Amino acid sequence: MNSNDIALSLGPCADYEFDLVELCEGSLEAGRAGHVRQHMERCGRCRAYTSALGALDTALAGALPRPTLSPEFDAHLRERIAELTQVTSRTAALAAAEREHAWMLQNLGRGLNWRTVLNAAALGSVVGGVIVGLDSVAPGLLESFGLVGPGMSATLTFSIALGAVFALCGAVFARGSAGSSLLLTD
Repeated sequence: MNSNDIALSLGPCADYEFDLVELCEGSLEAGRAGHVRQHMERCGRCRAYTSALGALDTALAGALPRPTLSPEFDAHLRERIAELTQVTSRTAALAAAEREHAWMLQNLGRGLNWRTVLNAAALGSVVGGVIVGLDSVAPGLLESFGLVGPGMSATLTFSIALGAVFALCGAVFARGSAGSSLLLTD
């Protein structure tokens, strides 16, 4: 193990470690750099650490390949900057905005429209309300008609009915055209 390895493994004084790295990189503020240099004059450990960092930087610079840019890099960069800074005409910008608007409207119409969901929720709520209401007024009535199984509550039946109504409404209303909703209109 050489002296640089030992200096790096021991490290500098804890209060100066980051400052010493920045000093070696040349990015430490001038006032702080003077203070750190004064400390280094008195501290052999920090001097050894700084020397080892410099030797490590030199070794890495010699061992690692230097990245190079392709010969056409500058030309491609200028072209790209020109494309990004090019001011479009008002007519071209308006046409692009209209195309984007038309595309958005077309894609919005493809999904399940909001009326379908609201129709299903409204119908499911009405059916569930009737079931829960009948169970409150006449507790045995729903069971006598076979609407509620033995031991089932009206709330469970409401949940099952709501799910069935959502599924049915989703299938029925989704097949209808956007303007032909049965319950809700714009």
